[in-house]
Amino acid sequence: MPVKPATASDVARLAGVSRTTVSFVLNNTPGKKISEATRQRVLEAAAELDYRPHPEARRLALIRHHSVGLFTCHTHSLFSDAYISRLIGGISQVLNKQRFQLVLQPLRLDQSEYLQLAMQDSVDGVILLNTHDHDRGLAEIEAAGFPLVVIGTLSDRQISQVDIDNRAAAARVTQHLIDLGHRDIAMIVHAPLVYYAAQERLQGFQQTLEANRVEPKETWIRRGDFTEESGQRCMRELLSLPERPTAVFAGNDMIAYGALKAIKDAGLNVPHDISLAGFDDDFLSRYLNPPLTTLSVPAAALGARAAQLLIRQLLNLKPAKPERVILTARLAERDSCRTCGGRA
Repeated sequence: MPVKPATASDVARLAGVSRTTVSFVLNNTPGKKISEATRQRVLEAAAELDYRPHPEARRLALIRHHSVGLFTCHTHSLFSDAYISRLIGGISQVLNKQRFQLVLQPLRLDQSEYLQLAMQDSVDGVILLNTHDHDRGLAEIEAAGFPLVVIGTLSDRQISQVDIDNRAAAARVTQHLIDLGHRDIAMIVHAPLVYYAAQERLQGFQQTLEANRVEPKETWIRRGDFTEESGQRCMRELLSLPERPTAVFAGNDMIAYGALKAIKDAGLNVPHDISLAGFDDDFLSRYLNPPLTTLSVPAAALGARAAQLLIRQLLNLKPAKPERVILTARLAERDSCRTCGGRA
C-alpha cells in the first residue's frame, strides 16, 4: 500500500507550530518575526517527513495580498440589483475556498483608472463588471499584464471573459412573446448602447421580430439606465403613445419592476392589458404580482467561473490565450405574459 505524502499539517504537528508558521518558514515569507529555533524545528520536521509542498500550494503562498477586487462601473442599483448580489455570492464561494478576500469597488462611469485603483486597494487581481470596448482604463491594465477577468463581452481584447449569449437569450424572450400571438411588442433596453449586452439584447429583439415578419417600430424602443426609475419613465412614454403595445420586453428585471409600476399606476393590468417580460430572474421576480416571465441568467455561476479564471491567472496556470466562457441561460415562464387576447 503506497505511503500517503506528508502535508503541511503533518509538519506543523511534528514541529509544534501552526500551519501558517510552516508556510512562512518554507516560503521564506518576508517581514515575519519567527525565531531561529522555531525555523529550525520546522525545517527539521519537513526533512524528517520528506515533505514536498504541492506546486499550486507554493504559488498560493507566494501571492502577495490574497485579495481580489470586484470593480463595477455603475452604482445606481449596486446594492438593490439582485443580479449583482448573486454574482458576488458566486465569486465569494470560490475565493473563500482559496482564502482570498473580496474587495468591492463601486465606480462612476467616468472612473476607469483600474490599474491605479488595483494598486491603491492592494489587490492581486481584478474582476471587472459593466465595462465596454471604449473604456479608457482597459488599455492600461491590459498592457500592464495585471490579472484581470471581465464579466461581459469585449471585442479585440486579450482579456479572459465570462458571459452568456445575450443576443440568443433576448431572441428567446422575444420569440416567446411572438408565440403567444403578440405582434405589437415594445422593448425597454436596460442600458446605454455603449454596453455590449445592451446592443446584443436589442439586436436579438429586432432580428427575431424581422425573422417572424413583424416590423420593429422605432418609437416602441426605449432606453433605460439599469434602474427601476428609468424603467418606469420609459413605460410611461410608451403608454403615452397613440398606439399602445400589447407586450413589453424589459432588458433587465430592474427595468421590468419600474415598468410594472407605471402600468399599474395607469390603471392597467399585467398581463390582461399588457404582457411584460424581463431579463435576469432576480430574487423578487417570482414573487411579484404577477410573477415575472424572465430570462434566467446563471449569475452565481458567472461569478464563480470568473473567480476561477482569475485564480488560475494568479497561480500562473492560465492557457496561452485568454479564455472566453459562455454559460447557458433559460426562459422562466410565469404569469406576467399571456396569449394576445387570450388566457395566460
